[in-house]
Amino acid sequence: MKSDTTPNNDTAPLHELMSRIFAAERPVAKGLRQLLPTAGTLQPLNKQLVNQPLLDFLNAILRGIGQVIFVNNPISGLLILLALFIQSPWVGSMGLLGVLASTITAMVFQLDRETTRNGIFGYNGLLVGAALATFSDPSLGAGPGGWVLAVIVFSALTTVMMKTVGVWWAKTVNTPPLTLPFCITTLVCLALVAWIPQPWLRLSTASGASLEVSLNGGQLLAALPIGVGQVFLAGKLIAGILILVAVALCTPLGALVGLLGGSLGILAGLLVGIDPNSIYAGLWGYNAVLCAMAIGGIFYAPNLRSIGIGAIAAFLSALIGGALGAGFGALGLPALTISFCLVTIGFFVGLQRSLPSLVPVALHAVTSPEEHRQRYQAAREVITNFRQQLAGAIAQQRHFYMLEQASTAIKGDLRYLFNRIDMDQSGTLSTQELSTHLRQSGQVSSEAELAYLFRSMDRDNSGTVDFEEFGELMLRHHRLMTNYADFVTYFLPIDANDDDAISLDEMNVAMASVGEASLSTEEASFLNRQTQGHPMTWNRFIEMLLVT
Repeated sequence: MKSDTTPNNDTAPLHELMSRIFAAERPVAKGLRQLLPTAGTLQPLNKQLVNQPLLDFLNAILRGIGQVIFVNNPISGLLILLALFIQSPWVGSMGLLGVLASTITAMVFQLDRETTRNGIFGYNGLLVGAALATFSDPSLGAGPGGWVLAVIVFSALTTVMMKTVGVWWAKTVNTPPLTLPFCITTLVCLALVAWIPQPWLRLSTASGASLEVSLNGGQLLAALPIGVGQVFLAGKLIAGILILVAVALCTPLGALVGLLGGSLGILAGLLVGIDPNSIYAGLWGYNAVLCAMAIGGIFYAPNLRSIGIGAIAAFLSALIGGALGAGFGALGLPALTISFCLVTIGFFVGLQRSLPSLVPVALHAVTSPEEHRQRYQAAREVITNFRQQLAGAIAQQRHFYMLEQASTAIKGDLRYLFNRIDMDQSGTLSTQELSTHLRQSGQVSSEAELAYLFRSMDRDNSGTVDFEEFGELMLRHHRLMTNYADFVTYFLPIDANDDDAISLDEMNVAMASVGEASLSTEEASFLNRQTQGHPMTWNRFIEMLLVT
């Protein structure tokens, strides 16, 4: 959302003027980051490495590895790479070659540097390398050299697809392309090798039919981390455990949601009576893991609704994955993550049309489930308090909700600041005193801005500002600005028509997204009177959050 100037083009927005009096406290590392320094996406590291090309490149490679399972974290990427080498040096080497080829292609074509740095052009390449290594037999034909060339070529093609078809897809369908570039390029490569006679490349032959086995609780439990590992085509238990640890180091919540999805994938296999060996190998888990994480925390803020819908998607993806696996198997090809892509994209489109109150995360603002949850909670707090303030304003009740709930220490700090501005110690602030304070603080405001700020603080229109008016507005400002970035980022997708204004329908979507009822006719009329019938711009909305 763009900033506009309120109330006219000569004044800065109210929240910016307020910052000149009382700077908002910067948010500190919260809960998880304090307990687990590796958590989150570690974006400050990107800024530190901008002028260190080699380390910056390594950082992009490791982030690209983690992005396969929605983990934009270089430490997690390093652990996952280790897991791939534990699975097989051949798989690890080819996976690394794939992410190198796709990332270097992005750099050669000078694609968006920040996107490249965050691994977005790397993850499909990693999967191409790991998949071709898994389904190839380098001991036959021309040896490993031909497969190395194939990994380089088809991994590079995923970057080309992401930049062309992927960009078109995101704009047209309004969903990310996920692992579709990997699926398409890998299936094309494997089909060419399998169906066109040539002497250079050979696929590995499938082992004979597995022996019938009975259900075993220990093996079913082991199938959970193995299913996580199969996201990277890693079927060894130790590799799966290490990948699960890598995910948990970045996002514990994401790891839990992924395990929930994997459990439902196993349940789906059991319910249809599938061969337990397939379940033990994690083949009924990996699509479900990805679906649950995508909908239950990555592209939607994690809450009961999104996690519940993600669980349904996970269950369906396992069933569809089983059916696709049989169909593609008849053609001599693997189904890869096609089920995950189809189900997740289908749910994205369906939710946009049928449940707009489940607000998606803006694609450019995707980070981790914990950060998305933090944005959701910030928006819920602000909107819930706004609803309370709105009810008081309609009833013409002069309440000071935040000041009444503030601790003695906070009230003391506010009183100290108030007394510093109140030069004549009259117990009220005048326009002149406010102007003097701003100039002494080096925060010079124009006369129009000063008048606007004073009118906003003078809630009873008495011509002076008393301590209660001052304190309430300061506390509202502090609350809003402390979580301002989270709140704004949460609201971005709600402006569906991108007109930089909040319509009544969009306001109701915001209300419903945090569990509030739609605006009543009385509330909507009040807001319309406050805006004098003009569109409610973003800064006008912020003003109303502060002074209503």
